[in-house]
Amino acid sequence: MINKILFTYFIIIISIIKAGAQELPLTHFTASGNESYSLPSSMVTNIFQDSEGFLWMAVFSSGLVRYDGTRMDIYSSQDGLTDLGVWQILEDGQGHLWISSNAGVVVSEEPVSSYKNGRKLKFTNQLGGVNLSDEGMTENRLAVDNSGKIWVATVTHGLINYQTGPDSQLTVDTVSTNLDGTIDFFVSSVFASKSGTLFAALEGGILVECEGDTLNILYTPNVISNEQNFNSLFEDEKGRIWAFKQNGELLLFESKRSTPIFISKQPQTNYFGIYSFEEGVIWTSNSESGITRIDEENFKVLGAYTRANGLLSNHIYDVYQDREGNVWIAQSGGVSKLRFNYKAFENFGAEPNAGEKPILPNPKVNTVLVPEIGSSQCRFWVGTEGGLACVHYDGLSTVLTEADGLYGDWINGMEQDKDGRIWIASIYGLSALVFDQKLIFNDGQNIKEIIIGGKTAYLFTMSDSPPIIASEKLALFSKQLNQDVESLWFPGSRGLYSIVGTNSFLLGEKSGLPQTVYNSVAFDGDGYLWVGTRDKGLYKSTTPITLEKLLENKFNRSIEFGLFWSLENGAPTNNIEKLLWSNEKIWVGTQQGLISLDHKSGNIISTFNTASGLPANNPISFAVSPVDGNFWIGTNLGLTEFDPRQGKVIKTVSQRDGLIGNEVWLFGSVQIDASGQVYFGTDNGISIYHPYFDKINSVPPILQFTAIERPERSENRNEITFEYAALSFADVSGVRYRTRLIGYEEEWSEPTGIRRLRYTNLPAFFWAKEYTLEVMATNESGVESELPITFSFLIKPMMWLRWWAFLIYLCILTMVFLIIDKYQRKKVLKKERDAARLREAELQAETAMARSRAAESESKALQAEVEKKALELEKVEVLEKAYTELKQAQNQLVQAEKLASLGRLATGIAHEIKNPLNFINNFAGVSVELVDELAAAIKAGDMEEVDYLMESLKENTVRIEKHGKRADSIVQSMTQHAKATNATFDLFDLNTLVQNYLEIAYNTKKSKTPDLAVNINWQLQPNLEKVKLYGQQFGQALLNILGNALDAVWDQKIKQGGDYQPELTITTLLVEKHFEILVKDNGPGIPEDIKERIFEPFFTTKPTGQGTGLGLSLSYDIITQSHNGKLELETEVGKGTTFIIHIPLI
Repeated sequence: MINKILFTYFIIIISIIKAGAQELPLTHFTASGNESYSLPSSMVTNIFQDSEGFLWMAVFSSGLVRYDGTRMDIYSSQDGLTDLGVWQILEDGQGHLWISSNAGVVVSEEPVSSYKNGRKLKFTNQLGGVNLSDEGMTENRLAVDNSGKIWVATVTHGLINYQTGPDSQLTVDTVSTNLDGTIDFFVSSVFASKSGTLFAALEGGILVECEGDTLNILYTPNVISNEQNFNSLFEDEKGRIWAFKQNGELLLFESKRSTPIFISKQPQTNYFGIYSFEEGVIWTSNSESGITRIDEENFKVLGAYTRANGLLSNHIYDVYQDREGNVWIAQSGGVSKLRFNYKAFENFGAEPNAGEKPILPNPKVNTVLVPEIGSSQCRFWVGTEGGLACVHYDGLSTVLTEADGLYGDWINGMEQDKDGRIWIASIYGLSALVFDQKLIFNDGQNIKEIIIGGKTAYLFTMSDSPPIIASEKLALFSKQLNQDVESLWFPGSRGLYSIVGTNSFLLGEKSGLPQTVYNSVAFDGDGYLWVGTRDKGLYKSTTPITLEKLLENKFNRSIEFGLFWSLENGAPTNNIEKLLWSNEKIWVGTQQGLISLDHKSGNIISTFNTASGLPANNPISFAVSPVDGNFWIGTNLGLTEFDPRQGKVIKTVSQRDGLIGNEVWLFGSVQIDASGQVYFGTDNGISIYHPYFDKINSVPPILQFTAIERPERSENRNEITFEYAALSFADVSGVRYRTRLIGYEEEWSEPTGIRRLRYTNLPAFFWAKEYTLEVMATNESGVESELPITFSFLIKPMMWLRWWAFLIYLCILTMVFLIIDKYQRKKVLKKERDAARLREAELQAETAMARSRAAESESKALQAEVEKKALELEKVEVLEKAYTELKQAQNQLVQAEKLASLGRLATGIAHEIKNPLNFINNFAGVSVELVDELAAAIKAGDMEEVDYLMESLKENTVRIEKHGKRADSIVQSMTQHAKATNATFDLFDLNTLVQNYLEIAYNTKKSKTPDLAVNINWQLQPNLEKVKLYGQQFGQALLNILGNALDAVWDQKIKQGGDYQPELTITTLLVEKHFEILVKDNGPGIPEDIKERIFEPFFTTKPTGQGTGLGLSLSYDIITQSHNGKLELETEVGKGTTFIIHIPLI
């Protein structure tokens, strides 16, 4: 078995080598590419990767391009290039980049490692005071030896070598090529070997090696001419020299001074290249016929890469292998990249390349057949929607269609039986192809003779076959033989066709199968046959099926099927795409994922879908690898390797990795040969995937900052932007980055493909704060960069957060504190003095109030006496006279009522006026004392005390005047209660008015009740229009209402105590055409019987001596009569009272 596999590998390798028309898995960079892959122009002459990891491209007529994987930076004359016709790029031992062009050579002013963080390289044609060669150059005229020297091949000055020092100083030396004492031979090419030897090709085909300043001739042709010029030199690992002549001859010098061996002849051209990227294989290129691969030992041509394989052009100027093993091909047309694992993919499509005949007749591949090695003229067969392709070992193909005798062009299945027949299933039925006429079935029809690969073959059809969807080769048990025999099964439309040996069988509706399309079949370990249908679920034979059962069923119905699994008993769908028996389970491919099913109970064991790692939920074609038993599953998003034993996805490959397409096409699109090669048919052709050639990219990415931007006006935002690149070119889209900003965050970010990072408003206080950005990257294989790249930077605090700003803040706060402290001390002292004077005044006021109460009692007694006298007078008059006397008595009664009202009014006036009179008396007494104190202070010369006493005396005088006016206004208001006066009608700010009168009311109450504490809630509508009012009258009304509210809540506080908090809510608002003032308290509320009389004159609920009953009555008259408004009352016992004042908008 091992020998067979090794032989298979050998055949595979030979077939890969000879495959001339396979499509290479190339990525192209052209002038018309997308933003990341777009070149400034199409002709690329050289490719080079510098020590920092950047890839450089010499773009003829446009200068240089530096590529970091996502962005191409263009370098032109503005960057120091002397000519845009660039030919070659090299780096010397000190890291300087050298460029050759039609105008000579230029070099970077500094080593490439000095150009960090997006800083562009600058080139010069003069370094360290030394002018560089300005002689026009072409390919292969620059070389760098193992000491780091740059060698320049010239036409008139021999060989020039330049060596840079650590300080970018330059030393120059010239080696003469004057071999015959006449003139210098021009140098056509130069090459520096790894061993340190410099080889040069001189004019006419002379080959020399350079030792110091001496040239040793290794070879001189018999005839010296330009056609003999060596345009390219190369030394292989064995020390042999390969040389390309201008006339196209490739020669090999097996040792120095040996006679060269002729290897091959290619088209004559000026541009050649020789390379070694694979062990034992030499690559050559020229600008006419593409790339040729040659065996180093037997010198046989192994194959060629041209436009037919997908290259942009046959005009090749350079081939370069980067540090990861990716191969870059510079062409006339752009650049093509072969990934490092390109050998793992062979692609065959239906598109013609370079005018050649396509391999496949149609890109949509339904089925693949890999015949036994040596049993066919074909390496493999491909069934498409446009015919059948036999792909030969040389990479070419023979296409068969219905015109050649096939039973239709839409091929859905293929199998090879043990006798070598190729069975071809189409939507019209079954055909067979044989290379031996004796293998044609007796009932075969429509026999046609054809030629395949130079050999005669025969096609015939099976007329009794139904339209076929797929094919399977299964082991069928024979009781008679007591062993398994080969059976071919072809499920189709309402028929299941089978061939065993030379017998054919048809199962369908008569055997219990539904009238529908059958997609797949499989035998389980017990011999039961399973049939998957398109829309009826999964069927299973009721008994094991053997060869004898099939034979018996031809004559007696002995095979029956029954519905085993469908939507009705736990299946997620009735559409069964693919069946496979493996690891004692039935594996079912559906559009909801891959399901493993218990073949006895029908229970689902496991379901595998995108959540399990599959790239898509439609595994409609899969096969088992004979090498390791793993499944290879085709989906619409690529090809997946799956371990059925562990139930785990191992890996997925896709078009991004090198497949010709992602979308699996039909049930037979995935096949695996004996060596483990996977054949994957897609909607775009077929790929052959070699898992053993697909290695991981083990080279860690080189990280570089490609740009760091800090806007000039970002100080107020502390803004900084970073761009970085991993410089891993195998699969740029698979690179992932992690970042963290030390000083701001300690945890690494989640991996992402985004390579740009922006920070704003980074915090810093007092002094500048240092931050360090760290970036790590992983390539597409998960290999991480060895160390993070770092960038440290300082963030200055905002202007108002710097140390000196806080010092200023501290000074200001200190000054404010001192000023406030001084003010508070003065205020406390003054308050204590005022409190003492106020207490004295209050004592005097209390004495006056006691006297007032006595006067009030006398007034009430007088009033009672008057009323009594009036009644007695009325009775006497009634008795004395009749009608006239009665009329007189009535008049007297009215007069008596007026007198009584006058008495009550007098009592109210006395009550209202007593406070301002008391204050006037008290402040007058205090003023007298102040005058005495003032005289003493003047006499003592204490001017500060004099000023203070004068100010206090002035304040007392103002207060006396104020309370005198208040007494006057009380008298006028009492008069207006009976008769309106002509007061002033002006505009007032309602909010200010309410606030002022509440302050007066509150302070008045506070003076009587020092511990008064009521919470005031303001709900004033802002920006109210001014209102026209009789200011003094309206203020008096407000004072009465507010005073009653304060009395109500404070009396409730005294009665209830505890947690009760007295509270007033004052609200102003403009509603449509009137203003509203709401005075709401949380007092005890007003009972209903009192509410009805609340606005009557002289009605009060307060104890005798504490109220006249005129306040609310007077307020009601002022609001309703003087201001044409309304005064409303809303109350609820136990919850509070709200007075609502309505004033019209005038």
